[in-house]
Amino acid sequence: MTFVERFVTASAGGGGNGSAGSPWTLAEAASSAVAGDRVNIIAATYTLSAAFSPASDGSRFAPIVWRGYTTTPGDASSPVVTLDINGLAQHVIDCLRPYHRFENLTVTGNAGVGGAIFGFSILGDVNVLYRCRATLTNRGVRLPGQGSQLIGCEVDRWTSGGGVQISGDNAAAIGCYVHDGGGFGCGFSAPSSGGYYYCVSAGNVDHGFAAGQSGGTLHRWLVNCVAHGNSGHGVSINGSTEGQPFLLANCLCTDNALFGIGGTNIATGTPHVILLGCGFRGNGSGDVDAAAEVFEPNGRVALAEDPFVDPSAGDFRIRASAASVLGTGYPMELMVEGIVGVSGGSPDLGVLQQRVRPLVNPGFIGAFG
Repeated sequence: MTFVERFVTASAGGGGNGSAGSPWTLAEAASSAVAGDRVNIIAATYTLSAAFSPASDGSRFAPIVWRGYTTTPGDASSPVVTLDINGLAQHVIDCLRPYHRFENLTVTGNAGVGGAIFGFSILGDVNVLYRCRATLTNRGVRLPGQGSQLIGCEVDRWTSGGGVQISGDNAAAIGCYVHDGGGFGCGFSAPSSGGYYYCVSAGNVDHGFAAGQSGGTLHRWLVNCVAHGNSGHGVSINGSTEGQPFLLANCLCTDNALFGIGGTNIATGTPHVILLGCGFRGNGSGDVDAAAEVFEPNGRVALAEDPFVDPSAGDFRIRASAASVLGTGYPMELMVEGIVGVSGGSPDLGVLQQRVRPLVNPGFIGAFG
């Protein structure tokens, strides 16, 4: 589609029409942008006096795009714009509308305020965060809308709750790095009918990934993901008497304090897990909780050494010796070439992952082109 190009600068004085020669302020853009606008925001730190909250809906064929850039619109491959809520007990970005896409933005500034306050609170359906970062926030990202996606993003050093919360049908996190989280929450939590692809969850104070199992029609999966060095389980799966199996394919669970794959709420039901070619090493309580019901069409891989180049520095590339043990497909290339840039220490995920397509809904990848 052809967008209407709009512009925001930190020096705009107000009263502009959003053109390159008469740019909006950020607040004017939030109230004025409409379906089909692509709002280009010049690189700078924008200190907010209230949450950034777009006023209008996008649409399927005319989303609203918020895109950071440095010199020329479209030139950024990592977050270049920072929105700082400056200690207020509010979300940094609070989007209640559908069909918005946020690109190359960092949110920060509400760490420690308590409650259900997020860096990105994106509640509408079919919204996308692309190459964004939430750092030093109270909680990280909330993305409950159906068909919404978190792509190539980083979430780190939040202080309460979880890093990434996805709960909408057919929602997904793809190629994301979530690490060094505080509070009580895990890195990634609660996909409802969707999953995580090519994601790393490392060094968090609770589980790396967590999800429930409820009802007979919900499906959840992790594909080519890493859970490393978390203080809980690498992957925690709630038990249920009816839940569909949680599928893990080509995942690595290493050096987590509890199980590589653990179960919670065991008294209410059995966690059901399907493992396809997953690798384990150094998890404090063992590979898989014995209370879980596990089906393994492809055998698990026991790794004798740390498979990663330098996980303490965020380098999750696979060592050559580990690659030979893991077998065909380790390493190969990232599913969507170039999706993960170097942003705040994000790992080079490309050499870690096998090139596989999602098991369902591949059309959701790269929504809006």
